[in-house]
Amino acid sequence: MKLWVALTIVLYLLCVSVVVVPLFLLASHGLSELSNILTIFYYTFIPVLVLTQGVLLLVPVGIVRERPVKRRGIAVSALIAAIPMAALSFGFFYSIALMLWGEEGTALKFLDRLPALIALFVFWLVWGAVFLKSYTDQTSISFTSRHTRWLLRGSVLELLVAIPSHIISRHRKECCAPEITLLGIAMGLSIALMSFGPGVFFLFAQRIRNKKAKQHISATGPES
Repeated sequence: MKLWVALTIVLYLLCVSVVVVPLFLLASHGLSELSNILTIFYYTFIPVLVLTQGVLLLVPVGIVRERPVKRRGIAVSALIAAIPMAALSFGFFYSIALMLWGEEGTALKFLDRLPALIALFVFWLVWGAVFLKSYTDQTSISFTSRHTRWLLRGSVLELLVAIPSHIISRHRKECCAPEITLLGIAMGLSIALMSFGPGVFFLFAQRIRNKKAKQHISATGPES
Protein backbone atom coordinates (compact mmCIF):
# COMPACT_ATOMS: atom_id res chain seq x y z
CA MET A 1 0.00 0.00 0.00
CA LYS A 2 2.95 2.32 0.64
CA LEU A 3 3.88 1.98 -3.04
CA TRP A 4 0.48 3.32 -4.12
CA VAL A 5 0.70 6.19 -1.65
CA ALA A 6 4.10 7.10 -3.09
CA LEU A 7 2.75 6.77 -6.64
CA THR A 8 -0.17 9.07 -5.79
CA ILE A 9 2.25 11.70 -4.44
CA VAL A 10 4.54 11.39 -7.47
CA LEU A 11 1.58 11.81 -9.82
CA TYR A 12 0.51 14.84 -7.81
CA LEU A 13 3.97 16.40 -8.19
CA LEU A 14 3.97 15.75 -11.93
CA CYS A 15 0.50 17.26 -12.36
CA VAL A 16 1.47 20.33 -10.35
CA SER A 17 4.61 20.85 -12.43
CA VAL A 18 2.73 20.36 -15.71
CA VAL A 19 0.17 22.99 -14.69
CA VAL A 20 2.30 25.49 -12.76
CA VAL A 21 5.59 25.65 -14.70
CA PRO A 22 3.94 26.70 -18.01
CA LEU A 23 1.96 29.28 -16.03
CA PHE A 24 5.18 30.76 -14.68
CA LEU A 25 6.75 30.72 -18.14
CA LEU A 26 3.83 32.57 -19.70
CA ALA A 27 3.21 35.09 -16.92
CA SER A 28 6.78 35.92 -15.88
CA HIS A 29 8.60 38.90 -17.35
CA GLY A 30 12.21 37.89 -17.81
CA LEU A 31 14.43 35.04 -16.63
CA SER A 32 15.21 36.75 -13.33
CA GLU A 33 11.56 36.85 -12.27
CA LEU A 34 10.97 33.30 -13.53
CA SER A 35 13.96 31.95 -11.59
CA ASN A 36 12.86 33.76 -8.43
CA ILE A 37 9.30 32.44 -8.61
CA LEU A 38 10.38 28.86 -9.37
CA THR A 39 12.83 28.91 -6.47
CA ILE A 40 10.24 30.18 -4.00
CA PHE A 41 7.59 27.75 -5.21
CA TYR A 42 9.72 24.59 -5.22
CA TYR A 43 11.70 25.32 -2.07
CA THR A 44 8.87 26.76 0.02
CA PHE A 45 5.47 25.59 -1.21
CA ILE A 46 6.19 22.15 -2.68
CA PRO A 47 7.58 20.52 0.54
CA VAL A 48 4.50 21.70 2.47
CA LEU A 49 2.14 20.51 -0.28
CA VAL A 50 3.79 17.09 -0.49
CA LEU A 51 3.66 16.68 3.30
CA THR A 52 0.00 17.67 3.33
CA GLN A 53 -0.87 15.31 0.48
CA GLY A 54 0.89 12.44 2.25
CA VAL A 55 -0.89 13.05 5.57
CA LEU A 56 -4.26 13.42 3.84
CA LEU A 57 -3.79 9.85 2.58
CA LEU A 58 -3.47 8.42 6.11
CA VAL A 59 -7.22 8.08 6.59
CA PRO A 60 -7.84 6.57 3.11
CA VAL A 61 -5.07 4.01 3.77
CA GLY A 62 -6.80 2.98 7.00
CA ILE A 63 -10.13 2.69 5.19
CA VAL A 64 -8.67 0.53 2.41
CA ARG A 65 -6.96 -1.75 4.92
CA GLU A 66 -10.29 -2.02 6.78
CA ARG A 67 -8.67 -0.98 10.01
CA PRO A 68 -10.19 1.40 12.57
CA VAL A 69 -8.92 4.93 12.09
CA LYS A 70 -7.47 6.14 15.35
CA ARG A 71 -8.42 9.48 16.86
CA ARG A 72 -4.78 10.55 16.66
CA GLY A 73 -4.75 9.94 12.90
CA ILE A 74 -7.92 11.99 12.53
CA ALA A 75 -6.42 14.84 14.58
CA VAL A 76 -3.20 14.84 12.54
CA SER A 77 -5.13 14.82 9.25
CA ALA A 78 -7.36 17.68 10.42
CA LEU A 79 -4.47 19.86 11.59
CA ILE A 80 -2.41 19.21 8.46
CA ALA A 81 -5.37 19.82 6.15
CA ALA A 82 -5.86 23.12 7.95
CA ILE A 83 -2.45 24.33 6.65
CA PRO A 84 -3.46 24.73 2.97
CA MET A 85 -6.84 26.12 4.05
CA ALA A 86 -5.05 28.72 6.18
CA ALA A 87 -2.81 29.60 3.22
CA LEU A 88 -5.85 29.90 0.95
CA SER A 89 -7.70 32.09 3.46
CA PHE A 90 -4.71 34.37 3.86
CA GLY A 91 -4.12 34.50 0.10
CA PHE A 92 -7.77 35.36 -0.47
CA PHE A 93 -7.75 38.40 1.82
CA TYR A 94 -4.25 39.43 0.75
CA SER A 95 -5.25 39.38 -2.94
CA ILE A 96 -8.34 41.47 -2.21
CA ALA A 97 -6.26 44.03 -0.27
CA LEU A 98 -3.67 44.11 -3.05
CA MET A 99 -6.35 44.57 -5.68
CA LEU A 100 -8.01 47.44 -3.80
CA TRP A 101 -5.05 49.37 -2.37
CA GLY A 102 -1.93 48.19 -4.20
CA GLU A 103 1.32 47.03 -2.67
CA GLU A 104 2.00 50.42 -1.09
CA GLY A 105 -1.37 50.45 0.72
CA THR A 106 -1.64 50.51 4.51
CA ALA A 107 -3.48 47.18 4.55
CA LEU A 108 -0.58 45.45 2.77
CA LYS A 109 1.97 46.91 5.19
CA PHE A 110 -0.10 45.58 8.07
CA LEU A 111 -0.03 42.08 6.55
CA ASP A 112 3.77 42.06 6.31
CA ARG A 113 6.06 39.73 8.32
CA LEU A 114 4.93 39.14 11.93
CA PRO A 115 1.27 40.18 11.44
CA ALA A 116 1.13 37.86 8.43
CA LEU A 117 2.45 34.94 10.49
CA ILE A 118 -0.06 35.69 13.24
CA ALA A 119 -2.89 35.82 10.69
CA LEU A 120 -1.79 32.49 9.20
CA PHE A 121 -1.64 30.93 12.67
CA VAL A 122 -5.15 32.15 13.51
CA PHE A 123 -6.54 30.81 10.22
CA TRP A 124 -4.81 27.48 10.91
CA LEU A 125 -6.35 27.21 14.39
CA VAL A 126 -9.81 28.05 13.07
CA TRP A 127 -9.72 25.53 10.22
CA GLY A 128 -8.14 22.87 12.44
CA ALA A 129 -11.02 23.27 14.91
CA VAL A 130 -13.57 23.16 12.06
CA PHE A 131 -12.12 19.94 10.64
CA LEU A 132 -11.83 18.26 14.05
CA LYS A 133 -15.40 19.15 14.95
CA SER A 134 -16.68 17.87 11.59
CA TYR A 135 -15.58 14.30 12.48
CA THR A 136 -17.93 14.03 15.48
CA ASP A 137 -20.88 12.44 13.66
CA GLN A 138 -19.24 11.29 10.45
CA THR A 139 -17.54 8.20 9.08
CA SER A 140 -13.90 8.24 8.00
CA ILE A 141 -14.90 8.40 4.34
CA SER A 142 -17.18 11.38 4.98
CA PHE A 143 -14.37 13.04 6.93
CA THR A 144 -11.99 12.68 3.97
CA SER A 145 -14.63 13.84 1.51
CA ARG A 146 -15.32 16.93 3.60
CA HIS A 147 -11.62 17.82 3.63
CA THR A 148 -11.26 17.50 -0.12
CA ARG A 149 -14.45 19.48 -0.80
CA TRP A 150 -13.24 22.36 1.36
CA LEU A 151 -9.82 22.32 -0.30
CA LEU A 152 -11.37 22.40 -3.76
CA ARG A 153 -13.84 25.16 -2.90
CA GLY A 154 -11.16 27.22 -1.15
CA SER A 155 -8.76 26.92 -4.08
CA VAL A 156 -11.44 27.97 -6.57
CA LEU A 157 -12.31 30.98 -4.42
CA GLU A 158 -8.63 31.86 -4.14
CA LEU A 159 -8.23 31.73 -7.93
CA LEU A 160 -11.29 33.96 -8.43
CA VAL A 161 -9.57 36.79 -6.56
CA ALA A 162 -5.89 36.02 -7.30
CA ILE A 163 -6.26 36.14 -11.08
CA PRO A 164 -7.92 39.62 -11.21
CA SER A 165 -5.47 40.83 -8.58
CA HIS A 166 -2.54 39.67 -10.72
CA ILE A 167 -3.92 41.39 -13.83
CA ILE A 168 -4.51 44.65 -11.96
CA SER A 169 -1.03 44.53 -10.41
CA ARG A 170 0.53 44.03 -13.86
CA HIS A 171 -1.30 47.07 -15.22
CA ARG A 172 -0.11 49.14 -12.26
CA LYS A 173 3.47 47.99 -13.01
CA GLU A 174 4.10 47.31 -9.34
CA CYS A 175 7.35 45.79 -8.16
CA CYS A 176 6.66 42.67 -6.06
CA ALA A 177 2.88 42.36 -6.32
CA PRO A 178 2.82 40.45 -9.65
CA GLU A 179 5.15 37.76 -8.25
CA ILE A 180 3.03 37.43 -5.10
CA THR A 181 -0.23 37.13 -7.01
CA LEU A 182 1.30 34.69 -9.48
CA LEU A 183 2.39 32.50 -6.59
CA GLY A 184 -1.15 32.83 -5.22
CA ILE A 185 -2.55 31.51 -8.51
CA ALA A 186 -0.04 28.64 -8.46
CA MET A 187 -0.99 27.84 -4.87
CA GLY A 188 -4.69 27.78 -5.75
CA LEU A 189 -4.08 25.42 -8.67
CA SER A 190 -1.80 23.17 -6.61
CA ILE A 191 -4.26 22.82 -3.75
CA ALA A 192 -7.11 22.16 -6.19
CA LEU A 193 -5.08 19.27 -7.60
CA MET A 194 -4.30 18.10 -4.05
CA SER A 195 -8.01 17.67 -3.35
CA PHE A 196 -8.12 14.87 -5.93
CA GLY A 197 -5.32 12.88 -4.23
CA PRO A 198 -7.49 10.72 -1.94
CA GLY A 199 -9.83 9.97 -4.83
CA VAL A 200 -6.93 8.85 -7.02
CA PHE A 201 -5.67 6.63 -4.19
CA PHE A 202 -9.11 5.01 -3.80
CA LEU A 203 -9.09 4.28 -7.55
CA PHE A 204 -5.70 2.59 -7.19
CA ALA A 205 -6.98 0.59 -4.22
CA GLN A 206 -10.12 -0.50 -6.09
CA ARG A 207 -7.96 -1.57 -9.01
CA ILE A 208 -5.82 -3.71 -6.69
CA ARG A 209 -8.90 -5.32 -5.12
CA ASN A 210 -10.40 -6.17 -8.50
CA LYS A 211 -7.11 -7.66 -9.67
CA LYS A 212 -6.76 -9.79 -6.53
CA ALA A 213 -10.37 -10.95 -6.84
CA LYS A 214 -9.79 -12.06 -10.44
CA GLN A 215 -6.59 -13.88 -9.43
CA HIS A 216 -8.44 -15.64 -6.61
CA ILE A 217 -11.22 -16.75 -8.96
CA SER A 218 -8.67 -18.00 -11.51
CA ALA A 219 -6.83 -19.99 -8.83
CA THR A 220 -9.87 -21.54 -7.14
CA GLY A 221 -12.20 -21.73 -10.14
CA PRO A 222 -15.75 -20.39 -10.31
CA GLU A 223 -18.10 -21.54 -7.62
CA SER A 224 -20.55 -24.16 -8.71
